Amino acid sequence: MISVIVPSYNVAPYLERCVNSLVRQTYIELEIILVDDGSTDETGELCEKLSQNDSRIKVIHKENGGLSDARNAGIDIATGEFYSFIDGDDFIELDTYEAMLAEMKDPAVSIVAGGFFVTDIKGNTTISMSPKRQYYTKEEAFMDLFGKSYISQSSCNKLFRSSLFDNIRYKKGILNEDMEILPRLLDAGSHVVLLDKAVYHYIKKPGSITSADYSMERYKAIEIEKDIYRLCKTKYPKLKPYAGYYELKSLYEMLLNLMECNNHKDFKIQELSIRRRIILVSIRCSRWKEITNIYKNQMKTYILTALAGPSNIEKLVRIKHKIARD
Repeated sequence: MISVIVPSYNVAPYLERCVNSLVRQTYIELEIILVDDGSTDETGELCEKLSQNDSRIKVIHKENGGLSDARNAGIDIATGEFYSFIDGDDFIELDTYEAMLAEMKDPAVSIVAGGFFVTDIKGNTTISMSPKRQYYTKEEAFMDLFGKSYISQSSCNKLFRSSLFDNIRYKKGILNEDMEILPRLLDAGSHVVLLDKAVYHYIKKPGSITSADYSMERYKAIEIEKDIYRLCKTKYPKLKPYAGYYELKSLYEMLLNLMECNNHKDFKIQELSIRRRIILVSIRCSRWKEITNIYKNQMKTYILTALAGPSNIEKLVRIKHKIARD
C-alpha cells in the first residue's frame, strides 16, 4: 500500500482537484492522509466532506505548524510500505503510482522520481524531466542533484520506501525542508530510479513562499548547504568537490534571491554574511581541478558578485553597455 500524505493549509479552492487525482489513480491500494494544518478557510470542512466519499481517505486536524510539521504528522500515522507527499494545491497524473510502483519491484530501489509539469501564474506550462530513464546508485543520485538535478530537491515528485523514514523526519522551522531532507534520505537508501515521464503538476501562485519577502527562515538555508557538504566530506569523499560547488552555486542563488526581494535592505547583515561565505567557498573550490575545469567562468561571476555586491555589478554592466553604445 502507498500512503499519500497531503499537507493542506488554506487550499480550499484547489484541494478537491488534488484529491480527485489521487482517488482516480490506476493503482488503487492507497491510504490518503489529508492533514489540515490549522487552516482558517474551509479546508478543514472540505477534508471531512471528501473523506465521506472514499474510505481510503483519513483526516488529521492540527494546529498550524508549517509544511514539515504537517508531513511529520502524516508520517506518524501512515501504514503503507511506500510514502508519497503531494501538496494540497497541486495534483498528479492518474497513472503516477502505477508507473512508480513498477520500479519498486526491484528491492534495491529506495526512491523513484518523476518529472514536473510547471504552470506559471499566466497559465503557461513547461515540462521538466529526465530525457531518459535513469537507474542510479546513491552516489550517482547525489551527482545528479549537484549537477543537472533531474532528481529535483522536491519531495512531491517522488515515491519513497517507508523504511527510509524509520529514523528521519522533516526539520521544522525552515522553508527549505525538501533540500534539507533529501540528502539524508539518499544516504539512508540504496538505488534511485528517474522516470522519463512527467507526473506532478506544480501550479505557481501569486504570493507563494518562493516569491514572498525575505525572512530569517529563508536565510537559515545557508546551514543546509554546509550540512550537505559535511555529509559528503565524511561519507562520500569522492563527491566532496561537487558538493562544494553545489554549496557555492546555491549560495550565489540565495544572494540573488535576497536582492530580488522588496525588503532586502532590512537584511544587510545577512547579505554580507552570504557574500563572505561565497568568497570562502570559492577559495575552497578553486583547489579542485575537476571543478575549475568545468565551472571556471561561473566561479568568476560568483566571486566578483560577492566582492562588489549584486547592485554594484548591475551598475557596472549598465555602464559597460552604455560605453559600448556610445
